[in-house]
Amino acid sequence: MPQVEHTTHIYAPAHLVFGFIANQPERQSEWWKPIELQQRITPAPTQVGSIARYVYNMMGVRLKGEHEVIALREDEYLKVKTLSGIDSTFEFFFKSVKEGTQLTIRVNYKLPGALVGQLLNRIAIEQKNEADLRAGLENLKKLIEAPVGV
Repeated sequence: MPQVEHTTHIYAPAHLVFGFIANQPERQSEWWKPIELQQRITPAPTQVGSIARYVYNMMGVRLKGEHEVIALREDEYLKVKTLSGIDSTFEFFFKSVKEGTQLTIRVNYKLPGALVGQLLNRIAIEQKNEADLRAGLENLKKLIEAPVGV
């Protein structure tokens, strides 16, 4: 199962970074561009068992499904597993460090054979997913660090 993982430092406290990701899942499309839609099915607050609907654009192929929060430790860890669509697990690690938060996102996913056939090849897909995650973390960092009221 392919895996992508990247880490960034965000100049904001862990509770703020965690809250932005865990408690505002519908904003994920603002910072992780392949995610076209993230919509709650179960009402806030986010907790173990919360379910959301997503649309993920993988190199022009739109994958639709639902995912569920399967683990959550406030301000430290969030794990989400897909229930339908592409088989994947998303883990978010939040570590309080001097002057902010070290955020690591790890994604494990399985590409269906039919999808690989539709797209270029497995290596190109994996490279694109890595680039998208890196860009997503940079976008998230900019969103969270942006001055309020400017």
